[in-house]
Amino acid sequence: MVAQHIDPAGLNLEERVVQIWRCAVVVKGGRRFSFAAMVVVGNGDGVVGVGFGKAREVPTSIEKAVKDARKNLVRVSTYGTTIPHEVIGKYGTAKVILIPALPGTGIIAGTAVRAVLESIGVHDVLTKSIGKSNNAKNLVKAAMEGLLRLRQRDVVARLRGIEIPEDAALVASVSARTAVQASAERLARMQPARGGGGRRRGPRGPGEAGESGMSPAVASAGTGKAPEVDPKDASASPDASTESKE
Repeated sequence: MVAQHIDPAGLNLEERVVQIWRCAVVVKGGRRFSFAAMVVVGNGDGVVGVGFGKAREVPTSIEKAVKDARKNLVRVSTYGTTIPHEVIGKYGTAKVILIPALPGTGIIAGTAVRAVLESIGVHDVLTKSIGKSNNAKNLVKAAMEGLLRLRQRDVVARLRGIEIPEDAALVASVSARTAVQASAERLARMQPARGGGGRRRGPRGPGEAGESGMSPAVASAGTGKAPEVDPKDASASPDASTESKE
């Protein structure tokens, strides 16, 4: 399907290297090596492009691939953090199936297809390679072919002249996740900020310092009161045993 290309000016595009290949050609003096790179660029908001570059050095090949990808930017239809509907993309003998998923599922995909989905800003989707080819080039192009055939719900309803209801399970899941995030943020604002160490809870021993950092004997000396003595400690002391004998 032919898609309308987008001007990269003003877009914050991120680059993702899918794979780098080392190529060799046999000449009279021996073998001459070069490198080929496939790069995916996207802004995380539905715009993505795939490019391929080849050069004698790795950085140069990546630079050429990025320039090629920026020339082939297209827009893909998304639905929140997933895709609008299930679709199958084909390229050669490679075949990739893309299935929408509920929020929190994550991207279930291989390295090549994951790079494409992350570039367009999809975070919840299920994918599966069901073709005969697992080559990274073919998988990326198959995923792109499937993504370009995605249509929004209102576009399909307008083309068919009917009304398509929203997916109740997906809408409920999105609203529930939004409510949980809002309650977590509200609780985080209500809780006071704690210090570094904090205070240990629980009973303290007879020789430990109190809340003021002083022992019981030192604390009682400042108030003019006699320090409190534990009966067990008094019976064990030598002075107490002498008084009992007298």
